[in-house]
Amino acid sequence: MLPPLDLAIMNPPFTRSSLLFGSLPDRERTRIQSEIKARLKSHGASAVAGVGAAFVAAVTPKIRAGEGRLALVLPLTVCTGRSWQQTRALIERDFRLDMVIASHDPQRWNFSDSTDLSEALLIATKRAEGDTAESRTTYVNLWENPDNVLDAGRLADVIGATPPAELEATGAALLELDGRHIGEAISLPQGDATGEQWDGVQFSRADLLRSAVSLLEHGEAKVPGARSRVPVRMCPIAEIATIGPDRRRLIDGFEETGAPTAYPMIKGHDTDIRMTLSCAPNSYLSPLAKPKGGQRAGYGDWLWQKAARLLVAERVWLPTTRVVATRATEPVLSNVFWEIQTSDERHESSLALWFNSSLGILTLLATRTTTRGGWSALKKAELGEMPVLDVRELTDGQLERLAALFEELAEEALLPLPEMAECAARERLDAGLAEVLGLPDLTPLRRMLASEPVVSNRRLTEPGE
Repeated sequence: MLPPLDLAIMNPPFTRSSLLFGSLPDRERTRIQSEIKARLKSHGASAVAGVGAAFVAAVTPKIRAGEGRLALVLPLTVCTGRSWQQTRALIERDFRLDMVIASHDPQRWNFSDSTDLSEALLIATKRAEGDTAESRTTYVNLWENPDNVLDAGRLADVIGATPPAELEATGAALLELDGRHIGEAISLPQGDATGEQWDGVQFSRADLLRSAVSLLEHGEAKVPGARSRVPVRMCPIAEIATIGPDRRRLIDGFEETGAPTAYPMIKGHDTDIRMTLSCAPNSYLSPLAKPKGGQRAGYGDWLWQKAARLLVAERVWLPTTRVVATRATEPVLSNVFWEIQTSDERHESSLALWFNSSLGILTLLATRTTTRGGWSALKKAELGEMPVLDVRELTDGQLERLAALFEELAEEALLPLPEMAECAARERLDAGLAEVLGLPDLTPLRRMLASEPVVSNRRLTEPGE
């Protein structure tokens, strides 16, 4: 029973509701969890997001309209995760989202001292009754995260005194402390109560964010430092391909075996092995006569119909990853890659090149859901919505040239993503793709992506530099 509040400052627990009440008997625990889910739903929050969403929903009606403010520490997934979409929509509807602060410091992705998850600080003002005016949000992306109260206070003064750069303009608003640049501030239009991603946290530097927005929202390739913008036809993967089953389904339908069967698989994503655009099966599956999980007989054979040659990584550790996508020598299923079925083999080759190009890496970083630093996961629904090159719009000549480029590079070892700026094979990939699509030189983009903290796992600027 909260009173009306002028200010609510919270660092709510991140625990998922499914983990609560573990000390109670199963029957009572199930009833209480069902009640919590129902209450969360009635307040516009998701039980999947965790208890933090409940705190936001509970306090919102108690904050005074027009002047009351809300300040939160939450997992960074609040800005991008599908399970937090209802919370984002709630904030967009009832508040002016004044500022979002994210750490891009590999030495400390978090603000709390009790977690190593990536976190965000949110500051918002409750809208007055009838206030529907458009507003802007300042995103502060820190390259160095202060580790004591004194420096945090000084940094707050710097942030308050630094007008942010605007996404629609050019240039950067650098944050300077003790003679060092330790972050940037950029201003974006606030969302429209749909709960879509808050893209301002995805990159440490404004130029990369502008390139990503230009590509994903306007269908134009813009390389940092270049004036020209080149149209690139994009579409969600789900429009041009079918995505295979979740890895858990394989457990229900198959048993892995070392003996050759008619069901080859790609097992594991060891980055010392997955180095090339092409790969070969390294294990086999045997359909279960009695499938698990309540599935009917023949479930394994049904799953096999989803086998494909084009594979996209389900989860990656960006600092060591070499290939985001690979193409198998024959149709396979995998426990670590999503299978992508297309109607044309040339589409497979073209998309394998796209995913591993600088524009493909840019898209991955822009649409990722970050849990902790360089760990990035792609859930099936998110992958289906990910924009990619619309290979349907390519001419036969372009498809043939891209297929030839794939064959030329198929067995070339790619260096890890932090070394992409020095990787000769990836340079040839980018140059070939740019030539076929009429794009500008992608070198500046590749260089900046390689130095992104989530990719390099290093600070952009070391202390004292």
